[in-house]
Amino acid sequence: MTRPTVSVVIPTRDKADSLRLVLACLARQVCPEPHEIVVVDDGCTDGTADVVAAATARLPLHTVPGPRAGRAAARNAGAAAARGRLLIFLDDDILLPPPALAAHVAEHTGREPACVHGPVRELPAARRLLATDPDELLPDPHAAATGGRFGRTVANALETLVTRMAEGELEAVAPWLTCIGANTSMPHGLWERSGGYDETFGTTWGCEDLELGLRLWSSGVGMRLAPAAPGVHLTHERADRWEQHTVNLTRFTEKHPVPAVRALPELLGPSGSSRRYVAAVRTLEESAHP
Repeated sequence: MTRPTVSVVIPTRDKADSLRLVLACLARQVCPEPHEIVVVDDGCTDGTADVVAAATARLPLHTVPGPRAGRAAARNAGAAAARGRLLIFLDDDILLPPPALAAHVAEHTGREPACVHGPVRELPAARRLLATDPDELLPDPHAAATGGRFGRTVANALETLVTRMAEGELEAVAPWLTCIGANTSMPHGLWERSGGYDETFGTTWGCEDLELGLRLWSSGVGMRLAPAAPGVHLTHERADRWEQHTVNLTRFTEKHPVPAVRALPELLGPSGSSRRYVAAVRTLEESAHP
């Protein structure tokens, strides 16, 4: 069996319906490199096992048990089990177009090691899509999500900032924010040398990916976008999302009390703004160095 050079790591917990569509997208990839899919089953109690079993007929897929200690720990478990030289961290509710894996690979070919992010847009009407007969979606779930039938996709404040910083439209006050774990790749060696995702963030939601990005950036690692690897996030409700996020943002700030982290409440939240965040970072920097 050919050893894979690319490993797609997908931590999952009780999202069988969205995972089915994610795997259908991966089955349509036109990636020139041998690749594998590593699904981290982090304590699923729904139909995830059946979805994975059905997908193994068309995908080089294997499952590893998750530690049930949060997303950072689940991602680390998947990366530790991966055999590829390139890791692509993908969430279990991100739909990719057929060229996505190849686009990630291209961004790492013949270039300095970096953290690469495929831009992600939200699909607010994802519940309607998931309620649709899967047979109507499985030929190409990404095309179904972007075709207009389920409404428009939108970019959240974080994705807007990352794109505008990369394009030079906004000042690059925090390039490390590019490390958004939903659709991000890096050489396996980079993940290993960094120590991986910080598992002390625990089972509370948020910030563990951005914290890894800050550590990578601080060690001299570059950050790039892969525009040809755009993902669609099947937006879902989380009743205590922002309460959990505040807990982890406080932990992040205590660990890295720099202006670009201290200003994150202006960016990450239901009313976050990319421009307001940039202004807040500059204000904090100026107050620190009058």
